[in-house]
Amino acid sequence: MTDPVLRHCYTVCVRELAGADGGTARWHGLRSAPAQARPHAAALLAHGCRADRCVDTGPVEDRQRRFTHFVETTWAAFAAGGSHDPVLHATVHTYRTFGMPLSVIEDMFTAMQRDLDFRDFTAFAELRQWCMQMTGGPMAMVHRVTGSVTEPAYEQWVGELSVFAQLTDALRDLSEDLDDGRLYLPLEDLDRFHVRVEDIKAKRWTPAMADLIAFEAERVTGHLRKAAEVDHSPEGGLWHAYREHMALIIAAVLAAGQDVLTRPVQPPLGALLNVWRPRMRAVIPC
Repeated sequence: MTDPVLRHCYTVCVRELAGADGGTARWHGLRSAPAQARPHAAALLAHGCRADRCVDTGPVEDRQRRFTHFVETTWAAFAAGGSHDPVLHATVHTYRTFGMPLSVIEDMFTAMQRDLDFRDFTAFAELRQWCMQMTGGPMAMVHRVTGSVTEPAYEQWVGELSVFAQLTDALRDLSEDLDDGRLYLPLEDLDRFHVRVEDIKAKRWTPAMADLIAFEAERVTGHLRKAAEVDHSPEGGLWHAYREHMALIIAAVLAAGQDVLTRPVQPPLGALLNVWRPRMRAVIPC
């Protein structure tokens, strides 16, 4: 980036992302992107993080207003071809540079509005659709700008992986989501293991909940095993890192037991760094 305005805007994106997502897959994934693609990836991720903060943080009664304002300013930035807001300006520039469809942002905003108007997910198919809107498209765009996704078939592959990444997050952040009045585990799964909705929402641990958590964990790890078997993408090492990252979180969830109802679960930072360090080294210019 040589244009001083764009350079400033993209730098703001990187700094915001580091502050919002230090130690998570988004930050490690950014550090693992080729240097020339990193600013664009940072813009897409920072835009998503800002939207997330509107929906997930701050006083509940103020979230809808903040989110509506963010949606309106995003579309105003695209209509004007830029913005005085550095993150929005960089986002518009990235979308236009790569000719990406605005439907990706529309779908993400639709999924986030569902979080604000939250209702329980009745079945896994409903949760899957929400995951695809929330992260499937946005993550496919991130991998498009980094060059790790070069064909439409691979973008669909990223979308499928994002479904199970969201389920992994739902297990890791179960306690925080419950505090916000949100339960992302499908009701049909609760019925399968005879877990009462009122018990899990009240954070009352029962033996049946252990079976439920184990079932959801196996749903993730089963997909990771299948993905490893069919992964013929040109960036196999990158996908391996994502799968290992998710596997570490799932292992921590299972080890936490009933503590998943009282605190977010996070593997040791050193273990996560061991997963991502080879990818980070691989993109350092010689």
